[in-house]
Amino acid sequence: MGVLAAPHELVRQTCANGGGDIAARLRAWHDEATALCFVYARSLGGLMQSGRGRIAMLNEMALTIDAGGSTLLVTLTGAVYDDAPQIFFTPDLGSHFQVSGVGISLGNHDWLFFSPDEVPATALHGRDALR
Repeated sequence: MGVLAAPHELVRQTCANGGGDIAARLRAWHDEATALCFVYARSLGGLMQSGRGRIAMLNEMALTIDAGGSTLLVTLTGAVYDDAPQIFFTPDLGSHFQVSGVGISLGNHDWLFFSPDEVPATALHGRDALR
């Protein structure tokens, strides 16, 4: 299987922070095999997947996330991209923090977020807590 590169026409995007081309950022993370934190949330609930992984495949139609022992295939048809920082809450909902990265609103109304930043230690709970 060959390496698939994402074309420049990959995304409809909103650059909220003037951070440049979102498609170029995704391609760079893919090309450099950057370790990323990610969150995938279903629009109707029932599934929220989070973890660390790499963008293994990226093209105008789909991407795959290699997350160690599993691979997540995400269809990008109709997706809208955003680079505004996202707000996440701690497990006890007692505080929140902002994380910079790329948010992808998928055509099926699900949501995917990538960030090369580490999650603050205060946001981790239980088995995910830093040692």
